[in-house]
Amino acid sequence: MENLSLHTVLQYSVTALEGMAVLLAFISYPKYSHTYLRFFPWLLLYVLLTEVFAIPIYEAFETNVVLYNVYNVVFFMYFYFIFYKKEENKRNRVWIKTVAGIFILASIINLSFRSFIFQPQLLAYIVGACALILCIILYFIDILYTPQILNIRKDLLFWVSTGLLLFYVGYIPIKVTRHFFEEPGHEFGTLMIVHRILILVMNICFIIGFLWTRKK
Repeated sequence: MENLSLHTVLQYSVTALEGMAVLLAFISYPKYSHTYLRFFPWLLLYVLLTEVFAIPIYEAFETNVVLYNVYNVVFFMYFYFIFYKKEENKRNRVWIKTVAGIFILASIINLSFRSFIFQPQLLAYIVGACALILCIILYFIDILYTPQILNIRKDLLFWVSTGLLLFYVGYIPIKVTRHFFEEPGHEFGTLMIVHRILILVMNICFIIGFLWTRKK
């Protein structure tokens, strides 16, 4: 019962924080409307709407997996594009194109043995998340050797990258573990709680970025 109450509180907290992130994304839009992140508010709105409609869709159809399968493809491909455009090192751009291609290939392979409509695409997700982590690491390595590092806390992409890195590093093992739980139990509930906390941390990073970023 205690875990159930905590899970409920975290679920509403996630929705509230995601809503706040969307609101601040549009309010602070003039600060970064000239950058490659100009479509980021719409992506966050898409994330929020997916979370909001996932529950009623599950109650109506007893599945909402396809929502998240589509969402993952859109989310990963968007950020591969962002980091590719931001990257100036030719070798790193090749790396980003390569991992994006591997993700697309993994998604196609996943379709051959798991239903996109009714089953989570675990292979595609793990490959996509690992590819995104690599893109973020390449970005962090790049800024270490530029004057940008001196004012990095005012850079929105830095906070977005930090939030994404913290989330996916923490969530990949949870995703794999949850996949092999046949029936939800105590351990499953604990993993869900950690999952929600990771989402909160990620959105807090986004919000800090919107508040601190400055127009260049």
